[in-house]
Amino acid sequence: MRQILSSCVICPIPPTRSFNTFKKTTKANGFLSLEAGLVLLVVALAIVSAVMYYRDNLRKTSVNNNVNQILATAGAARSVFGQANQYAQVTTAIAVSANIIPSALRNGTTQSASNNFGGEISVSPANLSGTSDGLKISWPNVPSNQCIEIIMGVHAELRKLQVAGSDVKALDSPLSIANLSTQCEASSHLVLDLFVGRT
Repeated sequence: MRQILSSCVICPIPPTRSFNTFKKTTKANGFLSLEAGLVLLVVALAIVSAVMYYRDNLRKTSVNNNVNQILATAGAARSVFGQANQYAQVTTAIAVSANIIPSALRNGTTQSASNNFGGEISVSPANLSGTSDGLKISWPNVPSNQCIEIIMGVHAELRKLQVAGSDVKALDSPLSIANLSTQCEASSHLVLDLFVGRT
């Protein structure tokens, strides 16, 4: 009996099961934390991408709406006033009441209209090749990040174009991309002056 006890005293003690379990648990927890971090990163990237896609779609929709509204206004002005060359009599109030400016942009029942950017549209006679032989349509408060695309969408139907008071398309001339790029960066919100008239 004494021999057995003494031999047991000097026997090496094997690692306990609880220590092995602790090591395994620590490794598993570390792996799960890394996995959770990667999942969160992927989710965050997906959310950022979705927000950017949504904003880009909103911008493109806004550009298309404004292009269509400008082209509708210019076309109606030429059709109603250009045939009889009566641009000299046109005011903003007349353009609104005659539905030259799309009725959806009218400010209630008033004789004024605002574009989708909250800028009040104005219409007045302009001297192009002669006296009062055209109209100037002012389209204010256009964000700089939509300026180029809107101008690119409408320039072919207009005789002259100005951004922030400077020509980007001189009378009956090609559009100047260099001037357009410069002027569209002139401010965060810009006034587009659009000139229509008979050629």
